[in-house]
Amino acid sequence: MNIRVRGISYHFEVHQEKETLPNLVLLHGFMGSGENFTHLIPELKAFCNPITIDLLGHGKTEGAELHYRFSTKEQVADVTKLISEQLQIPVYLYGYSMGGRLALQLALHRPDLYRGLIMESATFGIEGETERQARQSLDARRSDAITGNFEGFLEDWKNMPLFDSSNADPELLAKTERIQQEQNPFWLANSLQGFGTGTMPCVRDRLKELKIPVQLIVGERDSKFVHINRQMEKEIPDAELQVVKEAGHRVHLDSPKALNSLLHAYLKIS
Repeated sequence: MNIRVRGISYHFEVHQEKETLPNLVLLHGFMGSGENFTHLIPELKAFCNPITIDLLGHGKTEGAELHYRFSTKEQVADVTKLISEQLQIPVYLYGYSMGGRLALQLALHRPDLYRGLIMESATFGIEGETERQARQSLDARRSDAITGNFEGFLEDWKNMPLFDSSNADPELLAKTERIQQEQNPFWLANSLQGFGTGTMPCVRDRLKELKIPVQLIVGERDSKFVHINRQMEKEIPDAELQVVKEAGHRVHLDSPKALNSLLHAYLKIS
């Protein structure tokens, strides 16, 4: 369904409503949509009510003309309003990559809305100013590439080592690529500039504020994010890191059964 949230038409889907089961909100990554999780939904429905949200400028949710509207502050305000007004709270919150970064910001902003937090291949942000500036410059170049030659950008993006999913189901890979191709390039460019990793405020010094159970999920082949998440596990009071064998950055794509098992176990004990 679509509803207006702070002037933007947001698309979200409640895939099941069983009063005896907890609600699990799923947030996708950059160039994705709630459709990225459809292969997980049948198994998820056995132990939770899955809810997918298309984030700003992605999928069936509108974007905005100004990249400021994609900033952390603005997106946190949007999704907080949607969850608090449209769903039975508190909910469990899951996010992958960009969605994981947003999920962390949401949990710090309104911890009362969430029973637990699950982050797949996510980060707390970039600490050093030099590194932040370098990432902002990289995202600005990528933004120009998206609007200049979207097809070429997608080909380059697909071939990045980070997104090596050689073990994944070919049908799931094809679906992922179709979802990317169907995005609005202008809105994607604004998303990169407004909510790229270099633009998002680093919240490493606030990780200790998290009082809810946190599950961190990474693929063993994603060495950069394994390192980042080992740091987070040490600094979040109630966190557990799960490193999924034979998976890369996209655990939900590379090892969906392993991911569902982890989610099931987490929701049972938290």
